[in-house]
Amino acid sequence: MKAVEPLQPEPRATLTGEIRSFWSRNVNAERIMGRAVSRHARGSEGYFQDLQEQRYRSHRHLLPWICSMQPGKAVLEIGCGVGLDSYVMARRGLRVTAVDLTFVGVQTAKRRFERENVAAAFAVTDACHLAFANETFDYVYSFGVLHHAADTERTIKEAFRVLRKGGEARIMLYHRRSLNELVHRLLKVPFEDKDELCPVVRRFTVAEVRKMFSDFARVETKIEHLFGEGYGMLFRLTPGWLHRLLSGRFGWHLMIVAEK
Repeated sequence: MKAVEPLQPEPRATLTGEIRSFWSRNVNAERIMGRAVSRHARGSEGYFQDLQEQRYRSHRHLLPWICSMQPGKAVLEIGCGVGLDSYVMARRGLRVTAVDLTFVGVQTAKRRFERENVAAAFAVTDACHLAFANETFDYVYSFGVLHHAADTERTIKEAFRVLRKGGEARIMLYHRRSLNELVHRLLKVPFEDKDELCPVVRRFTVAEVRKMFSDFARVETKIEHLFGEGYGMLFRLTPGWLHRLLSGRFGWHLMIVAEK
């Protein structure tokens, strides 16, 4: 396949169903550009160990971001997938509610939590229509998910609605003015799977983020993550200091902290 996903997908009534179908087939974190991260059966101890090690090794900025959240607070994770970040948050003492558009993600995560007796609530939910009352959570957390929603702007409004006054939305969205955007466009390789176009992969500028989060009292956006393990040997050979330096200007992740 020689194409990349458009910045804005064509509006259609079937879009949410297409998104659910894609991520049910391509379970998040299980593969990197067609390569399986784990040889273990889905949901097994070895499976989760392999996926966690890869995720936090490649996303070096992610664990510190999660670990700076205050234990004891109520957090809603939107787009939990198989629950890797939810697990870290729950183990650190946050009161976790986690939702995903896919049944396979929620069931895989839920079974692990039940097996290990880790407390959390899970539900299959569309981020555009959250089934929670206003001002329910201290944090709304979503890493690399809302740019895949049928209506990203609406999901931001939903995050604002369910946050308590003074609460924080911690959300990562893809950065259009990034090295990764340029490489994918030049090579004409899809962003999420090398053999299949994802129904929605929006990429944003910092200015567009400010506009979408204009309801919030305070918004901070940091650019991170130049590239990850999908770049193979280049990722392994790039010195950490150089990766950090270039990430701050040309990174793929817009790390947004927005206070209500």
